[in-house]
Amino acid sequence: MAAPSGTQQLPQEKFAEDLDELEESITALQVLYEKYFLGIDRRPPDHERKRVSTKIREMKEQMIRNTALKFRINTMFAKLLSFERMWDRTLREIEDGTYKRDVFKAKLHMKERSAPKQTVAAAPQAPPEISEDKLRRLYDTYLVARQRCGEPTDGISYESVASRIRAQVPQLMEKHKAKNIEFKVVIKSGKAILKAIPHA
Repeated sequence: MAAPSGTQQLPQEKFAEDLDELEESITALQVLYEKYFLGIDRRPPDHERKRVSTKIREMKEQMIRNTALKFRINTMFAKLLSFERMWDRTLREIEDGTYKRDVFKAKLHMKERSAPKQTVAAAPQAPPEISEDKLRRLYDTYLVARQRCGEPTDGISYESVASRIRAQVPQLMEKHKAKNIEFKVVIKSGKAILKAIPHA
């Protein structure tokens, strides 16, 4: 005799629900790390990272026949590995004393000082590219700042923020006659904004 409808949850339905919770945990872990890197929290979220890492590996080992669910867990696993590499690199920089928010600016000035002076007229240079790593950190910091201000973060994708910043660089350089444009996340009037700082 079959069990009454709705009394028992199918394994793949439970797996899908667990994936939803896991995805939320990965997002929350991102925020915790960024808060630590910003100096808001004093310790890295090692315990939460271990919990999330253990959970995703356990789920990855489960036998699941649904192709969509298998693809989703594999994608989430790859995403977490990418985050972990970035977090570990930043943690090493903090340990070595080389992690600074203005490290990009310092490197740029060093390059300018070491570059040989040119006596002949040079061709116009293309605007300096903002590194992918820098853009990622700006994006993560911006989301954390919006959350702290109680602003919504839904619909704010990395691609939209990165393309907006890249588009502004040449315009701002022309407007301010600057050699470089630095972006920082600041809170103004209770709102998180991306502030452009021109450097002559």
